[in-house]
Amino acid sequence: MKFEFVEHSRNISKEELMNDVIETAAKLGKHSITIEEYDKFGKYNHTTLYRRIGNWKTVLQNAGLNTEKHNFIISDDDYISDVKRVAMFLGRDTLTTSEYQEYGKYSYSKLTKRFGGWEKVLNEANLKPTGYTHYISDEDLFTEIESIWIKLGRQPTTTDIKNGYSQYGLTTYLRHFRTWNNALKSFINYINMPYENKDNNDIIDKSEQIEVIKHKTPRDVNLRLRFKVMQRDNFKYCYCGASPATNPTIELHIDHILPWAKGGETTLDNLQTLCSDCNLGKSDL
Repeated sequence: MKFEFVEHSRNISKEELMNDVIETAAKLGKHSITIEEYDKFGKYNHTTLYRRIGNWKTVLQNAGLNTEKHNFIISDDDYISDVKRVAMFLGRDTLTTSEYQEYGKYSYSKLTKRFGGWEKVLNEANLKPTGYTHYISDEDLFTEIESIWIKLGRQPTTTDIKNGYSQYGLTTYLRHFRTWNNALKSFINYINMPYENKDNNDIIDKSEQIEVIKHKTPRDVNLRLRFKVMQRDNFKYCYCGASPATNPTIELHIDHILPWAKGGETTLDNLQTLCSDCNLGKSDL
């Protein structure tokens, strides 16, 4: 089975985009909606609307929604006052982006863009820095996409990200890849890169055995090979068909068919998908 990207929104017309904005406003019982409300409850992301329609005011006008109550020009003082308000509400002398996103009036990405970073926002609000500077790499995001894909048993969508299936927010993916489709395409290109088994004849199994076995492949299964095995097995346990998509308690593991200790290599044809209980039980035998 070939692993390919499925373009969900390739042929979305402007009319469909506008209808979704209108339907989202109707669902919320409002005559107008904010960007944050649309990103949370709409089918698509506001960046898609920006590319196809224009700025948010133009989007609302095209959808026939009210623009009078919107303050499209937000001052620096308005932003900082709201950050201070959230900090006071939580009784904190600092704030994380997640805390502000939950209780703040505006999007934290807009603040970081306006002031040049979250630490600078905190400085302007006379709050202490968080001290959190974790760098998220593309491979971190690829690993997360793989985890979500396996959990759902299908290609993830922006709605899945909004619904909390990812430990990273949609904005993080967009910062790295500009669009969600680009994130998926980059992930697929990464997964489909040829898996090269280096001639590691010096990799020796040190488990208790009479004869020392030399291997041509490493014991650990890397991300690309792991995903290819699960994809081949339809993200299900080979023997009974159990899947995280139907039972969230199921955790899938990759197992050597011919055990590594007996000379089995880490190759696609010698790997299979097992549930964690069976794999750990098999290891104990």
